[in-house]
Amino acid sequence: MVNFLDPGRWTPTTSSLRPNTDYRPPGTLGGRPFASTEHLSPEAVAAYADGELGDTAVSRANSHLKVCGPCSTAVEAQKAARAALRGSGSAITAPLDLLGQLSQIPTREFDVNQVAARAEQSPPRPRGFFRRGR
Repeated sequence: MVNFLDPGRWTPTTSSLRPNTDYRPPGTLGGRPFASTEHLSPEAVAAYADGELGDTAVSRANSHLKVCGPCSTAVEAQKAARAALRGSGSAITAPLDLLGQLSQIPTREFDVNQVAARAEQSPPRPRGFFRRGR
């Protein structure tokens, strides 16, 4: 019987999977073109209507909007809502509780390695369905 756990007898073979060096992300030079059947997300519709998309994203969205009625309708509705809000003349403010919640969002980045090191130093927590002390 062969002991596969014996490092003297078993050696791993090289992987048959190699990185695809010819891969180019969609929307980049040499990448696959944007499929006109891929609908715009609600975030993309809002960003398009607000003029916040980059050149490549605008080009992709324009290609899609030429052939997709629902997305074109969504963009027009977003543009109309934007114009109505800007043209209303009233000052629009966020509710105070929303501003309070937004102020609680961390504004600094944290080092994942430090968090992992702290987790390793802390005592292990019991796992499983049953907990100790019950």
